[in-house]
Amino acid sequence: MRWSGKVILTLAIVVIVVLGISYWYLTSQPSGERKLVIYTYESLLKWGDDPNATRQAVFGEFERRYNCKVEIREFDDARTALLAIVQERDRPRADVIIGIDNVLIHEALKEGVLEQFKPKNAGKIHGWLVKSLDPSYHVVPYDYGLIALVYDSKRMPEGKMRDLTFEKLASKEYASKLVAEDPTVSSTGLNFLLWQIAYYKVKGGDWTEWWKEAKANGLLVTGSWGDAYDVFLDEKQGRPIVVSYGTDGAYSYHFYNETRYKAALITLNGEEWGWLQIEGLGVVKNAPHRELAERFVEYFISEEVQKYIPLNNWMYPANKNVKLPKEYVKYALDPTKIKLLNEVLPPEEVGKNLKTWLDEWRRAVGS
Repeated sequence: MRWSGKVILTLAIVVIVVLGISYWYLTSQPSGERKLVIYTYESLLKWGDDPNATRQAVFGEFERRYNCKVEIREFDDARTALLAIVQERDRPRADVIIGIDNVLIHEALKEGVLEQFKPKNAGKIHGWLVKSLDPSYHVVPYDYGLIALVYDSKRMPEGKMRDLTFEKLASKEYASKLVAEDPTVSSTGLNFLLWQIAYYKVKGGDWTEWWKEAKANGLLVTGSWGDAYDVFLDEKQGRPIVVSYGTDGAYSYHFYNETRYKAALITLNGEEWGWLQIEGLGVVKNAPHRELAERFVEYFISEEVQKYIPLNNWMYPANKNVKLPKEYVKYALDPTKIKLLNEVLPPEEVGKNLKTWLDEWRRAVGS
């Protein structure tokens, strides 16, 4: 049977229309290839007045704006998320990792699991944060805050937390009331460990002996920050001191209109010294959805998202244009006004010795 030119033309037009509709349908579906997979710690943006609304405002808006589906895989801690990316390096599943801090960055760079990417809006981030975290832009800062010894002033008198040294903290009076995090899996615990190592580098002495003494005197070590805080809040467990953050006082005031939970630092040579944690996010090397990943990094450090950091992640926002809430001005420990022991342990020393220190920590606590 012979087909006329008109019939052939009509069929061709129908085929083109059908293919066009099919292409539009496939590319417009969020559950298709346009998907962004994020690995992060379980508490990200979950500590505000309405965590679901906040996460929807952040991740849901990105989905709408870029016509994609955001899939979030949560881990107990940022280091656990990093270890998952290391294990998957040959066949990456994640596009973005959120939570790589100024300690984990050394491990991440050594493992080579991050892409180098400088966002177009990088100039909105405090320059000193970029310099301290990663000047090469494998990771971009999104928040920062002081590691602190948070205590319940109703169960631990404020006077006992003044002029606190690591030596005091290892004694039975304090260690039996303290809950800390495992530095081999927890970024909070890892930063606490480096705070302590830096202290003994200045003071002199073997830092591993502190852990042996503290453990013998009743120190409790949990797997994650969330686990540690649950123990701290449960008064029946008798742990009124927890390794946490200098913004916890602002959190207490915001939610309970009280100053029951306070933050203490360590005294060294008559002055208070702290340890700064800077958190960042980065694009996973060979990310399946590289372009979306880069757009997300830029989006996450914009004022639009950064405004949620103070009252939802309870850290200082990295974006210098974000105004701090009144709770921070009155009740948070300002990192820019505290002497930092970070200066004692330069990045090169941390990167070189981190694995050895973690091995020594395991031996010291018998794990």
